[in-house]
Amino acid sequence: MKIQAVAERGYPIKFPENTLSSFQAAIDLNFTHTKFEVHLTKDGIPVVMRDTTIDRVTSGRGEINQFTYAELLAFPINHDERIPTLAEVIHLTKGKIKTAIEIKQSGFYYGLEENVYDIIRQHQAMEDVFIISENHHSLARLRILSKQIKLGLLRENPGIHDFFLLKELMASYYMLKFDFQTVQQLDLAVLKRMGIQPIVGTVQTIEEMKFMQNYPEILISTTELEKYQTIAHPKTITI
Repeated sequence: MKIQAVAERGYPIKFPENTLSSFQAAIDLNFTHTKFEVHLTKDGIPVVMRDTTIDRVTSGRGEINQFTYAELLAFPINHDERIPTLAEVIHLTKGKIKTAIEIKQSGFYYGLEENVYDIIRQHQAMEDVFIISENHHSLARLRILSKQIKLGLLRENPGIHDFFLLKELMASYYMLKFDFQTVQQLDLAVLKRMGIQPIVGTVQTIEEMKFMQNYPEILISTTELEKYQTIAHPKTITI
């Protein structure tokens, strides 16, 4: 039975975050969605990594955009894994789990949106992915590139202009930071009329997970996959 939730960066509680093994674990646990961030290498290759630097998860140091992808291969994650490219992750996940690609665009990556879109198109994965970002300029750029690509607005907290942006971008998703009050005040009826799927995250504790069972219309994002599985479905699969 599928678990209707977003596996944040795969299953980073048990596997290195944003690695192929981590995403495979989310697939094996039957989650419907996963989410990860992308950055651009010096030679224009979109790679899957949470931070703008490689310092935290590899033995190397420096900004991702200061290395070619070939140079990044010299810095493994946990000795036996490497930073995956977006193409590799899409190849693994396509047809198995929906993927939310978060673009963190702060002016560091010229052409990031175009490169990400090209890979999605080349892999014929338009129905398997959607792109989210806090940067509405990035989303607007993607909308110009394609009327078919699914987009989502990412926000720490709901803003008064969000519904205008969601409509302007023809967005399909609206992702917010989890907070009990935010969930209770979210206008689900309006989002439903607009055809927008709300997501909140990250939902980590048993209390939060049980609370979210009262809002089946909202997808939750979590790194605690097996914990959530025991709430959503009693039968668990141990990895």
